[in-house]
This record gives sequence, C-alpha cells and structure tokens, in this order.
Amino acid sequence: MKLFVLCLLGSFARQLWGCQLPHDWRPQTEACRAELVQIIVFAKVLALHKDTYNIYNYLPWQYESDLLYSAEIELLCDQAWGSMLEVPAGSRINVTGLGYFPCHSYTVLENNSYYFFLRMDENYNILPHGVNFQDAIFPETHESHQIFASLFQFSNCTSGTEPQIYTPDWDIQEDYRNC
Repeated sequence: MKLFVLCLLGSFARQLWGCQLPHDWRPQTEACRAELVQIIVFAKVLALHKDTYNIYNYLPWQYESDLLYSAEIELLCDQAWGSMLEVPAGSRINVTGLGYFPCHSYTVLENNSYYFFLRMDENYNILPHGVNFQDAIFPETHESHQIFASLFQFSNCTSGTEPQIYTPDWDIQEDYRNC
C-alpha cells in the first residue's frame, strides 16, 4: 500500500515539475510555424545583458546565476511582408526572454547571426516566439539559409546581406564537399 501511494505521489509530482506538452501535440515544420509567427528577422547579436526580474524570466535562483539574459541585435534583414516590426535595416533592438528555462532554452552567442522568430507583447517587449513549443532561434548555417530562402523573401537588408538568395548550385557544392 505504501509503495502504491509513493508511486502515485511520484507520478503527481512529475506532472507538476516536469515539462508536459499537450496530449495532442505534434511537431510542425519551419514553414508551418513561419506562417504563425509575428516577426521573422535575420540579425546579428551585438551584446548580451543579464536580465533583471520580469514575468517572462522568473526563476527562484535567478539572482545567483547568469542563466537569463537579453540580447542587443542588429537587424540585417526583415521579413518582406506581414511583419509587425517596421524598423530600418541596421536598427538595433533588444530581445528579452533569453536563457535557460526549465523546459526549453533560447540561447544566442555574441557576434553570431541568427534567424529569429519573434513576437511583441502588450508592453512592446520583443520576445522569442516559440510557436508550437519549438525552436524560435536558428543559427546562420547552410541549412538555415536553404530553409528560409525557400519559405519567403527578406527585404530591407543591410548592404552586403542577402540571406534569401538560394540556388540549386548550393546542393551541388555541398555534394562536392562531402566527397
């Protein structure tokens, strides 16, 4: 009887503390999530700043660690249509709500470029938009360029930044590098 009660309590505690996705959850492709996201940008991380407490990043041990932070990013390209963010290329904005959370993490490194799925809250804070509980930040890689170039066009790019240009030659070059 005691064993049964302990198992029951352990199961209940795991549900309280564990990461639980909805029972009908299914992964979505980047294309599906890109249709649902508010803001998509290609940007370079200029600086990282430790976050102070707010409703998006409260953890009891936050004041003892550097797990939560915001990033100052430079906009390299903006989504060509439908974006809620209308700022000129080269603009600097702060993305808050980054760091290591109990069930997920939104992490970036200084001086690297990323594709960001973002959203704006009611207080005009810019936050990662983890549509469907999936990644909101994609590092600048060959694969990311291919994915995002095939989904939509970017506009408002800074000089020399054209992440949307994808040609089948990329696949040929990739094949030759693997030989």
